[in-house]
Amino acid sequence: MRELAYTNDACFAIDERSETPKFLQIANRILSQIEDGIYQPGDRLPSINETSEEFLMARATVEKAYKKLFQSGHVKSTYRKGFFITEQKKVKRVLLIFGKITENTLAIYNSLSSQLDKTYKIDICLHEYRKEYLLERLEKQAGDYHHFVVVSSHLNEANDMKDGFSKIPNERLIFIDSEQTDALSACSSINYSNYANFKNVLFKNAEVFQKYRTIYFVTTDNEYIPAEWYTEFLLFAKLNNLDARIIDSPDEVEVTDGVAFMVFDNAHLVSIVKDLKRKDLTIGENVGVVSFGDSIYKELIAGGISVIKTDTEAVSNSLRSIITKNQKQSVNIPMLLIKRNSL
Repeated sequence: MRELAYTNDACFAIDERSETPKFLQIANRILSQIEDGIYQPGDRLPSINETSEEFLMARATVEKAYKKLFQSGHVKSTYRKGFFITEQKKVKRVLLIFGKITENTLAIYNSLSSQLDKTYKIDICLHEYRKEYLLERLEKQAGDYHHFVVVSSHLNEANDMKDGFSKIPNERLIFIDSEQTDALSACSSINYSNYANFKNVLFKNAEVFQKYRTIYFVTTDNEYIPAEWYTEFLLFAKLNNLDARIIDSPDEVEVTDGVAFMVFDNAHLVSIVKDLKRKDLTIGENVGVVSFGDSIYKELIAGGISVIKTDTEAVSNSLRSIITKNQKQSVNIPMLLIKRNSL
């Protein structure tokens, strides 16, 4: 057993101006020292009184930090002997923070789980776009995970969340599909559904859509659609001399020969396919359909539904690189059009 005193290599640098509570600064610092090998399993932490006196902090603040580490399993407490680094915390914990489970987020989880080895444990937090719940979760678990992966496409108020995110060291935060702000610029990021990527996939595949006289962009309340996508869609149609409309449901228009639909909601996709069958129109020949997001059944419906999709494998590869190398990275993943029978 080593009994460590505070040295230049193992010390608490408390930032009095930080929005992160002092007890979390202490807990995060010890966690970093465990990962860096400064603290080894079996090492005894300086006592609560020693830490309190050394850095002129309230005893309750240090006690709260040690309790946090004890609850997360990073340290154990031995009666009248103190707090000791535990053996089992070689497992690095990753928290994926999703608004809800979608085809993309599930694919990212499955792919990342298969890529990280057994020294990593992945948990999922579903906040269902409840900011208060997410802030509370971040407050309680800021010291429990080595990395926090935040899929924030629907948290375009992410700057409003900076108080919650500020409780986590920048090197532990990874934002996916976030709007870059000053508050997030110091963190790693992976983006794929920004307006530039949507614009690029449309113009790159312009000839696919030019055989249709009208394209309907069918929006939905069940998926998050960036506002800029509507602008880019209308601009793309104008520059390619296409008639274009944004509608809330395919039921608003008559399905006729020579039109195409871009759909997000799977219920809308099924409705269109059924309508084509009733009218004896052939999908891909008379009417075009492209869906957002891929799944196995879309490969089978009507001979195959064309999709605009996120390269979730590339997203997971980038996540694995950021997590295992523990280096800040900013990555852009282009969107893909997978052309099948429906176009």
